[in-house]
Amino acid sequence: MYDSARPLSLSARAARAYLDVCFFHPFGDGNARAAFLALIFVLAREGITLDNVSLLRRVRFQADDPQDPLILSRYINFHLSGTRRASSNGCRGQKINHTL
Repeated sequence: MYDSARPLSLSARAARAYLDVCFFHPFGDGNARAAFLALIFVLAREGITLDNVSLLRRVRFQADDPQDPLILSRYINFHLSGTRRASSNGCRGQKINHTL
């Protein structure tokens, strides 16, 4: 149940966008690409550009699998953490403009 006093985290919102596109996209062969673009868009709206997306591009997630939203959210958090570390170490020129 959604609690408006506790809004969803950024990784949960990005995972939800991804899985919603997977579920509602009309073509079976375009779901992963379209869903990935939705995920990147949700992050970009918060000023975040991931340095690496290897786990997100390598694994397919299903909208109707009860564990996939949790796994996808963990993978997004993994990439967000890596981007934060790289940004704080000065390894990349990209900055994260949003504190999670």
